[in-house]
Formats: sequence, C-alpha cells, structure tokens
Amino acid sequence: MNFIYKNTARLNDAAIIKTSTTLNTYRIYLKKIHTNNKYEQNESSINLPTDKTINKKINLITKTHLSKHLKCVVVIGIGGSNLGTKAIYDALRGPFDFIDNKKIKILFLDTISQKKISSIHGAIRKLKSKKEFLLISVSKSGGTTETIVNTEVLRKLIEKKFKDVSDRMIVISNKDSKFWKAAKAQNIQTIEIPEIVGGRYSVFSAVGLLPLTLVGIDTKKILTGAKKAVKDGISNNIKNNYSLISATLTYLHNKKGKTIHNTFLFAPELESLGMWYRQLMGESIGKEKDLKNKKVHTGITPIISIGSTDLHSMAQLYYGGPTDKYTNIVTTQYDQETKIPKNLYMPELIDHIAGKTTADIMSAVIGGVQASYSKNKLPYSTIELDEITEEKLGYYMQFRMIEMMYLAQLLNVNAFDQPAVESYKIETKKLLQIK
Repeated sequence: MNFIYKNTARLNDAAIIKTSTTLNTYRIYLKKIHTNNKYEQNESSINLPTDKTINKKINLITKTHLSKHLKCVVVIGIGGSNLGTKAIYDALRGPFDFIDNKKIKILFLDTISQKKISSIHGAIRKLKSKKEFLLISVSKSGGTTETIVNTEVLRKLIEKKFKDVSDRMIVISNKDSKFWKAAKAQNIQTIEIPEIVGGRYSVFSAVGLLPLTLVGIDTKKILTGAKKAVKDGISNNIKNNYSLISATLTYLHNKKGKTIHNTFLFAPELESLGMWYRQLMGESIGKEKDLKNKKVHTGITPIISIGSTDLHSMAQLYYGGPTDKYTNIVTTQYDQETKIPKNLYMPELIDHIAGKTTADIMSAVIGGVQASYSKNKLPYSTIELDEITEEKLGYYMQFRMIEMMYLAQLLNVNAFDQPAVESYKIETKKLLQIK
C-alpha cells in the first residue's frame, strides 16, 4: 500500500511534522502494548493479528463444521459484529458472488427486516440437510436487540423444517455475557471476543476470522497484512507510519474547517469497506465529552463515495460546493485484459477510446479526478492498493484502526467508548416494556 499526500494534502510540512511529533509518547505506549501482547488496555486489539490462541479455537471449530455439504454461513450481527466481515467478503468475492454456486456463501442479517429474514429463510428452506448451513450470531455485549430478535426469529422459522438446529449454531460474544450463558444452556457452541476489544476493532478476532475461514477465504494472509500494518503503525520511521501521518492530516484539516472526511473508493467492491470505516470513524471520535469530561461535541463526519459512479451524482457538490471536505482517494490496479474494440460499433461518440483497455479508461478518470481536486485547490490524499487481496485488505484495515487511535489522541477523546449509542438502546427497551 502506498499513501501519497505530498503536494496534494495542501498542508505545510512543518505543521505536519510538529503535530505528528506530539503523538510520539502515545506511539511508544502502543509499542509497549504490542510487546506485552496481552489484553489489558483498550488499544489491545493491535494484538489480535498475532493471537495464536484465537486462531487455534477457530481452526478447531472450522474442522468441526466445514464439510463438503456446507453451502452457506449466515452471520447475524450489526455494526462492529458484521461490518468488518462484510467488508472483506464483498471486496474479495464482489457484488456478483451469488452467480458462483461452487463457493460457500455468507449471508448477512443485520437490521430487523421482514424481507431480509424471509429471503434468508427461503434460501435455507431450499436446502436438503441442516449440514448445508451454519448460523453465527454475534453480539459482543450479548444484549443487542436486533441480533437477538433476528436469531430467535430465524431459528424458529428454520426449525419448522430441520427441527433442532442447536448443533448448527455458534454464538460469538463476551465470555459469560447473558447471550453466552443462554447459548451454553442450549448446548450451542460459543467462542469469545476478548472483553477489552471493542466491536469496531474486532474484525481480526473470531468475529471476522471464523466466518471468513469457513467460506474459504485465506485469513492467514489477512493477518499477515495486519501484522505488517501494526509494525508500521508503531514505528518511529514516520515515512512508513501511514497511520500516524493520516491521522495528523485529518486532524489538521479538521482544524481548518474540513469537518467532512470523504473516502472516495475507485472500486465498487470496496463499498462495504467504506461502510466499515464510516462506523470506525463515527463511533471512535464523535464524542460529546473529551478525556477531561468537558463537553466538546467534537467529531468528523465520514462519508463514502464510489468512483466513477458518484462522479455523476456528487462531483458537482465536491468541486463547486462548500470547501468543508478532506478526501482520501483509494485506488487499485485494474484488469488490463478487457479491451475496447479498435473498430467501434458507434465510432463517433467518444474520442480516443478505441483499442484501449478499461484499465486505461479508469486510470484516465482517476487522473482527471485528482487534477480537478488540485485545480480547485481541494485537499486530498491517495491510497494505492496494488491489488485487492487478503493481505492488502488486512493491512488497510489495521492501518485504519491504528490511525483512529492516533486521531482520537489528537482530538483528546476516547476512541473506544460509545456512550451516546446507549441512548437509543435504553429508549427502545423502555418502549418494548410499554408495548
């Protein structure tokens, strides 16, 4: 991965160096946490990629449930319980995964939706044996309303055909949560999330690794990339510490009034990756109070754009509207084999495309976007992924999680709590009592 910001981020080098230097003490703190290799601090999620114990448990469960019969894995979870898994799955399998019947599929059930539940139930009902499906319910706290409701409803529907499906269910939660204990009471297999690890930082725990391993995605390569990102993210070599630099740039732009962070992904299969990052930023730094309990109502609003699609819906706003955005342009390599015919069927519509590859076209589009940002004096950085692979995704996601820890330090907020989210949960449960 390359992170390019020189001459495009539109910030003074001295300011970048000065601000990034203030993070040195925290960087050393992260390094000590990683060296300690335990789960004692909020930042301990950086130790997940090197946790052999979790991987052993995942391998044992995989051996138990993976067979020639398995056709689909249903992940029931919301927010940090499914966004990271979906980001990797969608990036590697693409939006037309349903066409390939040879691979085991993941079906995601997040919000409470009759249509989603009916569709997943319909897919499972067509199966001949319960060995062909597996239900994984994920709730870190063990009390997520949407997850518990979806688990109960889907289980009830499935058991009309397959009777008891406890042996086709796995619960991922904090050890000894109510959900964990309830699962144990029903003889449902469980696997824990390290309690100190927050949901939005948990993708390299069983939350992400178990379902991805079951459907044949190489999670070892994902962890290889993540390990490299941890090494770079705690390094004193600022040139390679993309997490620290990116956090610094985002912070400095926020101070200059760029309160919207736009992740512009030039690959449609990365849209879920953008949604995962949206949650990471929104929940980590959108806070009412700072570390001294002072009311600050701070935050940066994360948005997602997909190139080139959103150039035809949002570019007018980006180039002509308020200058309140800092953009990360994320690119990857494109297939050079798909060529446009030299003898065009309709030759007079677009000049200079005959004989070129679709990769040539996308390269020109991205170059045009970057040139337009520069021409309009709008700040941006470019993140280049050589290709979309397990290792590259592992690196990118770990780079982003460490970036968020640094950014929270600069903003003087807690990157790991989410007190405001509890508000809707409390009010929901009050209303359920009334009804």
